[in-house]
Amino acid sequence: MCRILLIILIFFSSNIFAEPAVINCKGKDNSKWTNCFGALSKNGTTYVGNFLKGKMHGKGTFTYSDGATYFGDFRNGKESGEGTFICWAHGAKYEGAFKNGLKHGKGSYNYPDGATYVGDWEYGKRHGTGIYTFANGEKMVGEFREDKYQGNSNDG
Repeated sequence: MCRILLIILIFFSSNIFAEPAVINCKGKDNSKWTNCFGALSKNGTTYVGNFLKGKMHGKGTFTYSDGATYFGDFRNGKESGEGTFICWAHGAKYEGAFKNGLKHGKGSYNYPDGATYVGDWEYGKRHGTGIYTFANGEKMVGEFREDKYQGNSNDG
C-alpha cells in the first residue's frame, strides 16, 4: 500500500513541476502574440524568445543593430531580471540584474580596456557598494554614487 501511494505521489508531483509546453507564435501580427515563442526582426534588430501581449516577455535573446547582444529575462518589452549584455565590437560584457532596460541591482561589468566593476547598479550607473579593478590590478573598493567613486566606507 505504501509503495502505491509513493508511486502516485511521485507521478503527480512531477506533473505539477513540469515546464509548460512551448507554443510557437502564429500569424504575422506580432502585436497579438501572447504566451508563445517567436522571432521578430525590425529596424536591424532581432529578438528570439517568449512574447506576452505582443511584447518581449520571459526568456529571450535580443540582438541590437550594431551586433551587441542581450540574453536573459524580459518584462513588458524591456530587459528586466537576470541577463547578460555583450558588446562584440568593443569587448564589453555585463552580467547581472536589469530593470526596464538598464543595469540595476547586483552585477559585474568587464570594460574593453580590461578593467572590471563588481557591485551595485542603479538605473544604469554604478551606485552602492562595489569594487572597481583597473587593468593594472589596482582597486577602488567602497561606495559609488551616480557612477563616481566616493571612497572606502571604512575610511572614517
